[in-house]
Amino acid sequence: MLTRDLIYRLDARVNLVVILLLFWAVFWGLNGGDKFYNGRSAANVESWSASNVLVDSGGDIAYRLHPMEPRGWYGVNRNARMVNYFQRLSLPRSVALSCLYGFAVLEVILGAMFFAVFLWSMLPEGRQARVPLFADRTVQRLAFKGSILVFLCFSVGDVLFGDRAELWEHGTFIVLCLITYDMWYRTDRFLLEQRRRVAREAAVPRSIQAIDYLDEREATA
Repeated sequence: MLTRDLIYRLDARVNLVVILLLFWAVFWGLNGGDKFYNGRSAANVESWSASNVLVDSGGDIAYRLHPMEPRGWYGVNRNARMVNYFQRLSLPRSVALSCLYGFAVLEVILGAMFFAVFLWSMLPEGRQARVPLFADRTVQRLAFKGSILVFLCFSVGDVLFGDRAELWEHGTFIVLCLITYDMWYRTDRFLLEQRRRVAREAAVPRSIQAIDYLDEREATA
């Protein structure tokens, strides 16, 4: 009985949407962080990494061609990449870096918002109600709206810079964000209704996500 109650409590606190909130927190946090840690390209001179060789007339290897590989936490130099994008539009380096780090700060803020929503979702119901901006879902809505707006800005930039691969990627993330929002909204409304039902019926403590299934089983027993 004790084990079952623990499982129900775990199920009540964690659902798929809560995990997706953590996903967006990690996504935005890491994507914001990669603007501040620029990688560098370095040659991989290990013997196994040689991609091609040049041989002399005697058949001996004269040169080995080794690849350049990214080194660093994130492996890409965002500064150089963004400056190159803006140079296509004849815009200076200062504008490129201002945009880069401005969006980096926004991404970190979005990551913090989603992480805060994730932590709030793990609180007991009584403590959740004591945090107004979370209890009325204002922070949750702003986090999703901010995500869509950032992706929209990225998509506009992709069109202007002519990067169709990035445009496809950001468009995919917009769809994923909208799907997550729809799942969050539907699940949130469902859980609120289930909590009201439990309060009315004074049900024994168990996962509110499992109530309908348990009631159906009891009805057919």
